[in-house]
Amino acid sequence: MKRLYTIKILILAALLSGILYSCEDVVEIDINEDNIDLISVEAYLENRPTNNVYVKLQKTLQVDDSRENPPVNDAVVEISQNEDYSNSVVLSEMNNSGVYILPENEVYNAEPGNSYYLRITTSDDVQITASDYMKKVETLDSVKVNLSARGDFEFLAVFISSQETPGEGDYYKWDIYINNHLLYESENLTFASDELVDGNYIYDFEIFTDFYEDDEDQILRMGDTIYVEQLSITEPVYDFYIGMVNQAFAGSPFSVPPANVPSNLTSSDGKRVLGIFSARDVSPGNEVIIGDDNFAPLKHAYN
Repeated sequence: MKRLYTIKILILAALLSGILYSCEDVVEIDINEDNIDLISVEAYLENRPTNNVYVKLQKTLQVDDSRENPPVNDAVVEISQNEDYSNSVVLSEMNNSGVYILPENEVYNAEPGNSYYLRITTSDDVQITASDYMKKVETLDSVKVNLSARGDFEFLAVFISSQETPGEGDYYKWDIYINNHLLYESENLTFASDELVDGNYIYDFEIFTDFYEDDEDQILRMGDTIYVEQLSITEPVYDFYIGMVNQAFAGSPFSVPPANVPSNLTSSDGKRVLGIFSARDVSPGNEVIIGDDNFAPLKHAYN
């Protein structure tokens, strides 16, 4: 059964921000010769103790080219807390993959309340830069898996509870892992602003609903282990994810996006840069192993 994308998006918008996504305001994708051979960047920095830096660089191809986007090799990729990069760490490329991570045994401490800077220098001396502010995220208090009121309690869903930080201008993303595999497709992105819920406690908010009816298509299954992380993101990153969703659910959030999706990256050669650099605080939730008890509505769903 085809996933009910529209229902999921509209209900999420009504519950939390009121303006999260719009299935009708589709971004016009302008793919032309000017958008070929651009660089796409997927970059994030988190406050984990290890493995907290990741940068992936690719080149775009013609829209009718079915080949995998080629990696950008031999770049110098730096992360710094200083705008002049006077105290930066240089990442190492993994096996000519275009993926750059911390060198072996290297640790980079990132803390909320700071701005972080990314600088990429390609082998032909093009410099790409970006910055992002890491804001403290509230503690993710609980994760639950129960039947959803959407669809007359026929589908399992993932719910979270957390305090929302007082003061407007906060943005959130939730990463959902099933048996240690991240749900990364654009249609499964869950993110929000605090516009209509500023300072409130968010109780049992439904962040994902498994609308598949056929057993072979279902995402949430008996015995699966569900794990959720709550991330702080900034407004530019939030706008980027909206653009990704509006580009017709085109696979991974970092399959190379069209050039008019918003980005916080700039290039010294004046060309567009596709993608985003995100510095984010992470709050881990509890694990849920799906069993018989999960195939029931939340208790307050009857009230």
